[in-house]
Amino acid sequence: MLEGLLKKYWGYDNFRPLQRDIIVSVMQGKDTLALLPTGGGKSICFQLPALAQEGVCFVFSPLIALMKDQVDNLTMRNIPAIALHSGMTSGEIDAEMQNTLNGKYKLVYLSPERASTKVFRSYLANIPVSFLVVDEAHCISQWGHQFRPEYLRLGELRDIVPKANFIAVTATATQAVVKDITHYLGFKSGYKSYKKSFSRDNLSYLVLQDNNKIKRIITILSKLKGTCIVYANTRRKCEEIARALNAAALSAAYYHGGLENDKRANIQQQWIDNKIRVVVCTNAFGMGIDKPDVRAVVHYERPESPEAYYQEAGRAGRDGKMAYCVLLGDHQTVSERWNSFPTLKQLEHTLQCLYNHHQIAFTAGKGVSYKFDILAFTKNFNLNVWQVMNSLGILHSLGFVKLNEQVFQMPRAKFVVQQSELYAYQVKNKVQDMFIKLLLRSYGGMFDHYIPLHFGELAKRQKCSISDIKREINKLHKDGIIEYIDGHDGNTLTYLEARPSIVSFDKKEYLMLREREEYRKEYIVGYEGSTLDCRENYLLRYFGEKKDSVCGLCDICRLAKKSKTNKNDIDAIIEKIKQQTQNKNITLEILVANFATFEEKQIITVVKWLLENQYLIKNNQLYSWKIGLK
Repeated sequence: MLEGLLKKYWGYDNFRPLQRDIIVSVMQGKDTLALLPTGGGKSICFQLPALAQEGVCFVFSPLIALMKDQVDNLTMRNIPAIALHSGMTSGEIDAEMQNTLNGKYKLVYLSPERASTKVFRSYLANIPVSFLVVDEAHCISQWGHQFRPEYLRLGELRDIVPKANFIAVTATATQAVVKDITHYLGFKSGYKSYKKSFSRDNLSYLVLQDNNKIKRIITILSKLKGTCIVYANTRRKCEEIARALNAAALSAAYYHGGLENDKRANIQQQWIDNKIRVVVCTNAFGMGIDKPDVRAVVHYERPESPEAYYQEAGRAGRDGKMAYCVLLGDHQTVSERWNSFPTLKQLEHTLQCLYNHHQIAFTAGKGVSYKFDILAFTKNFNLNVWQVMNSLGILHSLGFVKLNEQVFQMPRAKFVVQQSELYAYQVKNKVQDMFIKLLLRSYGGMFDHYIPLHFGELAKRQKCSISDIKREINKLHKDGIIEYIDGHDGNTLTYLEARPSIVSFDKKEYLMLREREEYRKEYIVGYEGSTLDCRENYLLRYFGEKKDSVCGLCDICRLAKKSKTNKNDIDAIIEKIKQQTQNKNITLEILVANFATFEEKQIITVVKWLLENQYLIKNNQLYSWKIGLK
């Protein structure tokens, strides 16, 4: 039965390792924890049993983009699913919850915040639930890199649907995070936990030090075939890199939150269809995308955490073939301590500015969302953009505000009369009759759903102007025939608590968040700067996984293999070369002569590696350690 559903809806003959075991555990009604690496097929572990069982499966996910991608994929497979998110009106959400109550959907995706509302909980009590899914479950833990306080209340749903079991899925959980997941979700004794090694034996992790990073990217892509993702931290840098790649005859497009939704969707689709080879993007790109043949993921700059790096780099090589995860290092920032974590005073000032910006009165604002232009806000209050962005993340974790994803919603409409009433209206209104027939021919399901309206297409079919279409829409809305919702675009900010008369923070919680953030950043700095550890093993240790063997594929392992020297000896060689060349200029012959215990070829191989990664500088056959490097 399970294999039959897998073949029918996903086209696969066999499950990946652990998938079947997880599915069986879920179907047996057991609380289940699934720790699978990025690209390990987590979604099938709950989507398939949702199809196989009676009732509705509710999936709680932190990102609208991720929800939409998964629902789009399910819809293409003729699996009835819906995503409820902040870009929808309360009327739309009520309509879709009623459809869920009537058995229209098998999977319903929604945010954890919506799970705590009275409206949702009243519906939930009357819906037959198969089981509950917590996606990106690391968000439930303060040890997690994306802690969301609203996740903490998901365990309360057990009181409403006591017979429903939970499945929690994540690709980035440390041991402390796992403990929090099972605790806060109230996992029952006898729960099942499945963990696949986070090791990916087809990925080569490389750290390349280079002052001319764009040139290095061009070199990498000229040596590789296939599609690639390049991650950068700013929109401006994405655009700059993409322009340089196109100038070098490498097909590339930039992707970031500043682009309109349809343009982003178009770039994403062209890349998936291999019409664009390289997407240069911020971390807004990649969630929910399962393109199997990505041959390289390049990070132009150091990512914010080991979790972020593992997740983003893990989008390479999902087809099981060889792929490369490249971090372009920068000697100037390798050893620096990042000081981006906001102080308590900065947090308080940012929060007060937000209250004033949206003119929120004391004791007001809880649960209310406002349009929010970050650039206009920072300019108005003379604030640093990066400081505000960092502060918003901490203020979310502390339970004050939440910056919602940028959502582009097309104008939508739904018939709110019965077909008999509609017919009577059409008989009396000949002009509107023609337009109603146009709508009914163009879109299905308008009596059940709010349907996105493409004004340009409608105008083309009717051979009229867009303003004519809008006029008829407004007429039908005014006459009570349709419910019409105008389109919108942009960020919103939601206040999670009412404005207090005195702003104060839990200092213990603040210090804990800062300590954990600093640990993450120091760990990824260590990953970038290490010349001793196998790169993959270094990453795996962060997630509590220890291996006896090395990967054999990363730059450190390759150097050891090439020089026929173990990594401890390589570190000793590097240290001795550094001592000889720091503030000095010496020839290669003198350099090699000082190593009595090592063969000449070994030393030369290490020297070449140090030159390639710009630890050493060569000038007129003289070698010196780069000034400023420790």
